Amino acid sequence: MKLKRIALSILVLLLSANMSFSGEVVEIITKDLKNSSDGEEKVRMLFSKGLMKMSTSDENEMIFNAAAKNMTIISHNDKSYIVMDQNTGSAIKTEMEKAMEQALAQVPPEQRAMVENMMKQRMASMGAPQVPEVETSQTEMRKTSRSETVNGYDCTFYEAYNGDQKEGEFCVASWSELDASDNIQNSFKSMSEFMEGFLDQFKQFAPNQMDNNPFTYMKEIGGFPVLSTQYSDGEPTYQSTLSSITEQDIEDSAFQPPEGYKLQNMMGM
Repeated sequence: MKLKRIALSILVLLLSANMSFSGEVVEIITKDLKNSSDGEEKVRMLFSKGLMKMSTSDENEMIFNAAAKNMTIISHNDKSYIVMDQNTGSAIKTEMEKAMEQALAQVPPEQRAMVENMMKQRMASMGAPQVPEVETSQTEMRKTSRSETVNGYDCTFYEAYNGDQKEGEFCVASWSELDASDNIQNSFKSMSEFMEGFLDQFKQFAPNQMDNNPFTYMKEIGGFPVLSTQYSDGEPTYQSTLSSITEQDIEDSAFQPPEGYKLQNMMGM
């Protein structure tokens, strides 16, 4: 009987030593430095099989699928979701053109030319291709000589500048320091590439707002910011701190919109 108990204990230890998990959970704590009454907010990110999900205490969640190259935004408030891919920008432009054609069909022939010209001017004001490109400044990441240890992770500070205006600072730990899996690293890299193409599509609608891709910095800094501080007018406004990275099994259903939620397109239909 004693030998059986010993054998069972050894088996349990062996199984535990070789146990692998299908996913990882990253938790980040954010706080408003300007308004201490708002308290802290937890951002939870799930990673598994090339999928990434970001959740906060708000009513929205984001799911990124690296293989399908799309992003799903879930709204729990109205139980709906939208799916965006690299063609979303051009699809919206096509929808707008169709809407213009349908509207023109209802206009008397003698007024059609005038109305069409007005609608084209309206499209142009939204950033259509015929509008001259607006020169915008790019955010530059600057590595500093400062270093720190945050929640046990050794990190080096980078500062983000737009011209002479400081927009943020990030204490970056290497992927090896974090002991993060390839799944997490590849998800962020794929997200960066996706956002580059996605924002390029939307530049025709809002060139000023689409020039900076926040995920691009992941390539430049070569790691993950365990401490991030946003600045506005030279003052720190928000701060995010990496709380933990843990391994756990994650069901595939976690990366799907809840059952019964309605798919909408970007035009709200």
